[in-house]
Amino acid sequence: MSTAIARTVPAVPITAFGKDHWSTFAYIETCCVDRKGVVELVRMRTDAQRHPGLVGRVFTSDAVRRYPTQLRRDDVTGRLRTLDDHDDWDCAEDLEAVGLLEWRGTGIHPVFVLTPLGRRVASQLRQHKAAGKNFCDFTPAI
Repeated sequence: MSTAIARTVPAVPITAFGKDHWSTFAYIETCCVDRKGVVELVRMRTDAQRHPGLVGRVFTSDAVRRYPTQLRRDDVTGRLRTLDDHDDWDCAEDLEAVGLLEWRGTGIHPVFVLTPLGRRVASQLRQHKAAGKNFCDFTPAI
């Protein structure tokens, strides 16, 4: 794993990825295509307590909010599952852990690269969204 930030929590399995993992992946994929893998920090959900070096240029009250990550709905109950203390940077670590991308650069200047598997899944995700479907309903065919 090439992540510039040390993992502090176990990786979320791809079968539990929901809206936040897939929207983060879609954004990173766009940055890989259009920005040489460089993300705009202000576009990432960042918990300033967890990742203080990755807060966007302007420190605002939004940076201190702690939004949970939305996971895949429970298959039996249909209830939304969330993961506290988990922001978009944690989602990026999870995406790397399952082999969809590589985190290069440094801890405060991340650069992402899609893996061959990541490119295949990104294509599937784009087709899914083009069909009018939601990130929360995406399941890749791997």
